[in-house]
This record gives sequence, structure tokens and C-alpha cells, in this order.
Amino acid sequence: MKLIKNAIFAAVVSCAGIGIANAELISNVPLDTSRFELMSVSQLTNRANQNNPDAQFYLAKRYQKGIGMTQNSQKAIEWYTRAAEQNVTPAQLNLGIMYARGEGVEPNERLARYWLEKAARRGDNRASYTLALMEEHQQRLADAYKWYDLSIRDGMLDENVRNRARSKIGQLALNLSNDDMANARSRANIWFQSQSQ
Repeated sequence: MKLIKNAIFAAVVSCAGIGIANAELISNVPLDTSRFELMSVSQLTNRANQNNPDAQFYLAKRYQKGIGMTQNSQKAIEWYTRAAEQNVTPAQLNLGIMYARGEGVEPNERLARYWLEKAARRGDNRASYTLALMEEHQQRLADAYKWYDLSIRDGMLDENVRNRARSKIGQLALNLSNDDMANARSRANIWFQSQSQ
């Protein structure tokens, strides 16, 4: 049975034209949307202008990376925003990161947090991990612990991120009291439970 599953996976990956490196970028997007990566820029732009959120995401990604067109971070922000407003989780994640970095816009922590929290609510632990890094950078270690704790929860998207978050939790534990960690876990639980309602 395992051999059959592996063969099916290999066939799907090769037929879809996606590799392991791209899996992370489309993991919250239905598998049939990988066709957007194969579209010409004009086809993609046409679909994006028709309010297709997946096309908007892939067009934004092309603008951000300069794939098949001149790199344009402002256009990437525009298209990521349109897709993010339609709940495309990777668009919310990328938009939050661009606001945090000041890529194509002035750095804006409030907007970065807004979009990253939206992505985290939808189960993308890359977003909660990024929020934890922001908190840690600002020396708010208990808040960082909370977001790292959320990054390791069951059902989270990326196992590599879960492993990195576990390591960070261990490092932070050296600088926090037991009460600080218990309080951070409690706040993580409250946040997590509030998202499932």
C-alpha cells in the first residue's frame, strides 16, 4: 500500500509540474490551482482581474520575485492584498512578511501583525512563527513563547516550522520563569480556542 501511495504521489508531482520547493508556496491552495504557475503573464493577469483569488496570489508572487516580468514589490503588495482579502492564506502570510520587512511599502508592524494573525488563524504556523520572531526581536520573550507554542500545535501546516519552534521554545525557557511560560501557554490556549469558534 505504501509503495502505491508513493507512486501516486510521484506521478501527481511530476504531472502537476510542481516540485518539492514549490509545495510550501501552494500548500494552502487547492492542488488544481498549480496550473496558475504555468499560465502566461497575460492569462494570469486576465484571471486575476476577473477576481480569481488564486490567480491574484500567483500574479503577486511573480511580481514579488520577478518571474517572467520586472520585479515590482508595489504590484505584489496590491495583488497579495486582493488575494488576502479573499482569505488566500499564503497571500496573507506573504503580505504580512512584506509589511514587516518594508518590502514595497514602508515597514508597518500593525499591518504586518494583522495579516500574519489572519494567516495564523487559518492554521499557517509559518505566520505564528514569524509573529514569534517579531516578538523575540523586540525582547517580548513571553509573547514570543506564546506564538512559538502556537506554531507547534497539532494540525499546523509545516512540520519544519514546528521543529524550529520547538527549538526556540527550549531556548526561551532558559530566560523565562515557570510562571511566565505557564502564562504564555495559557494565553496561547485562549487564542487558539477563540479561533476555533
